[in-house]
Amino acid sequence: MMSCCVLPNEYTFSAVLPICGEIGVVCNGEQVHCLILKHGFVLDLFVGSALVDMYGKCGDMRLAMKVFDEMPERNLVSWNSMINGFLGNKMYGDAVGVFKEVVGVKCVGVNEVTFSSVLSACGNLGGLDIGRQVHGLVLKYGLVSLGYVKNSVMDMYVKCGFLEDAYKLFRTIEDRDVVTWNVIAMGCVQKGNFGEACKFFWDMRCEGISPDEASFSTVLHAAASIAALEQGSLVHNQVIKTGFGCNLCTVNSLIKMYAKCGSLADAHRVFDECEGKNVVTWTTMISAFQQHGCAYQAIELFKNMLDEGIKPSYITFVSVLSACSHTGRVDEGFYYFNAMSEQHNVNPGHEHYACMVDLLSRAGRLGEAKNFVQSMPIEPDASVWGALLGACNRFGNLEMGVEVAKRLFEIEPDNPGNYVLLSNIYTRNGRVKEASESYCFFPENFEMGIIVRNIKRFHHFQKGLRSSRDDW
Repeated sequence: MMSCCVLPNEYTFSAVLPICGEIGVVCNGEQVHCLILKHGFVLDLFVGSALVDMYGKCGDMRLAMKVFDEMPERNLVSWNSMINGFLGNKMYGDAVGVFKEVVGVKCVGVNEVTFSSVLSACGNLGGLDIGRQVHGLVLKYGLVSLGYVKNSVMDMYVKCGFLEDAYKLFRTIEDRDVVTWNVIAMGCVQKGNFGEACKFFWDMRCEGISPDEASFSTVLHAAASIAALEQGSLVHNQVIKTGFGCNLCTVNSLIKMYAKCGSLADAHRVFDECEGKNVVTWTTMISAFQQHGCAYQAIELFKNMLDEGIKPSYITFVSVLSACSHTGRVDEGFYYFNAMSEQHNVNPGHEHYACMVDLLSRAGRLGEAKNFVQSMPIEPDASVWGALLGACNRFGNLEMGVEVAKRLFEIEPDNPGNYVLLSNIYTRNGRVKEASESYCFFPENFEMGIIVRNIKRFHHFQKGLRSSRDDW
């Protein structure tokens, strides 16, 4: 268009800017912004709103705010673009702040898009008080009958952890759609009510509502969490019946469900039948093998994945390194660890370092494991030191165990497992007195007690100690 000497107008820019936002390349948007300035459309209301929206979607809220502040006139689209920009960039407090401003602007007003966005921000903030106030405004503006808004209110209560409030609203909704059912089911999963989540799925089917990708992902996660294989198999039938058998997200959830329910054969069957596997599919199956103790199969599958040209992820390497650890493949483990950054542009994290410490420790190379920890380019966390302490317990290394335990006491003083491991190390070395004394370092607010009963009496132990007065 420009090469043909055809000049753009406000409609051209309003059409091009959303495309820049969708692809998320801010440099393209900035070039269009320069043309807007050059052709004198920067003060146009619709162009300004489109600029705010574009910068928000590209993750540059500084420029979005600059454009917004310089707009001589703003409409509801402008305000909604700012709220959505903050929401999309996880700046939830700022999104709520802009909402408070727009509510005070009499000539603008708010609509269902405004409420949906700010309710999502409240939910992600866990801001129940402001969420309730927004719910009140929804009622005041007469928008509560809109399914879009009701679902957003319900989602806010779920994210804030108030499932009962979500239940109450759910019961009042007559025209429930798939989103309504998904929100309440997700709330159940969030609260650990996995059986209830499964029940809502089947209730939804009884009402003739067709499930979507989110429905299957939620119910399969619920079934996996309680190892309900029969329930998961029934859901699998629904997946096939409703045509979601080729949906990668659903397939990945099926593999994970079967693996967590102990049916590795079914998980592998779903994996083999899947076409167009992505990195999540491969990683899920590799993790399933590793968690079931099939470390050799996990490593072989990883090699197949590389042969297929699939780029491994951060999580993939956690499973692979763990598999190497459990099979004693020290050299191979170090090869994959080094290949992470050198060949696959994946920076090792604490989980990977913990796997490497475990790899060396299982091979009895505790000194090397300790040196590996001390040479880490990032500060070792509890998972790394914990792997080394576990190795000290396994091999009865008292000197190193005491040193590592002290580090862990500083990092996570309230974790009782570390004190127990130190006590075990003392016991393995015949240091019973020190083992008993190690319990005295437990946090003051931590209560631990064991009651042992024989034919004649009870014995009550607290923090590893017992006095004769504890017998009755």
